[in-house]
Amino acid sequence: MLPVDDILSGLNRLKGVVKTAVLDDAVCHRLYHIELAAEKKAFMGMGRVFNSGIREVLASPLVIACFTNPEYHWGCHSHMVLKKEDEIVGEEVHDPHRIRLLKQRADVWFLHRNFVIYKGRVDFPRDVVEKRCFFEYPAVRPDSDGRMPDTVDYLVSYPTVPGDLFLKETLYDKRDDHGLGTALYGVRPVE
Repeated sequence: MLPVDDILSGLNRLKGVVKTAVLDDAVCHRLYHIELAAEKKAFMGMGRVFNSGIREVLASPLVIACFTNPEYHWGCHSHMVLKKEDEIVGEEVHDPHRIRLLKQRADVWFLHRNFVIYKGRVDFPRDVVEKRCFFEYPAVRPDSDGRMPDTVDYLVSYPTVPGDLFLKETLYDKRDDHGLGTALYGVRPVE
């Protein structure tokens, strides 16, 4: 049995979390189908999307939505990667030190402020447009900060825009305030 109250308490104490909600099976099922539909559309007109993180989180025995404000710390993990087959050819980078180091390299190209394309691994944008590559949203294991019970293991993932809007409409009074985000936590007992 998962200590749901302790888990919710831990998540509610995270900086930037403004509300939490446990997803029931019906909401998980609907979200899964919304995410599947979103995957069929091109990401920013550039290529396919695969949200492996949502699949992992939704397979957890307990799924919790955390609605967040801009103070929420997303961590230094890549929440989006560009893959060609199984190789990472681009990734979102949040660590300021790593961004500074990457900006000094000639073999990388920045797409926006913090998305890095590794030039030698991909013919960009051709490989993306010709669907040889895809964008993946992986689940990540957040850094432990002592707020969650040590009897649980958890992953976090982020929905696409349609999934985010569905969760806000369903679980957060139809609010979509500027700066309000959604993080999904999948929780399971430690094995």
